[in-house]
Amino acid sequence: MSDWSPPSVPRNWLVVIAVFYAVLLAYSVLIAGQLLLGVFPGFAIVFLYFLWRALVAVEAIADAQQRLASQHEESR
Repeated sequence: MSDWSPPSVPRNWLVVIAVFYAVLLAYSVLIAGQLLLGVFPGFAIVFLYFLWRALVAVEAIADAQQRLASQHEESR
């Protein structure tokens, strides 16, 4: 089994994103008075996270395929 593990989002990035989103949500509700102004960026953040995880998964699949192909070539 491979010792590869998928990369994770650094903890300090999560803190910065969470604080930024909390400030944005507070601004959108308290100052602008529009909840959706704060909800849509939240959806964008979640979408980008899932897009990043999908890219990591595709890279892991490609890496595994390359390892299988090289093992197959070595056994010939």
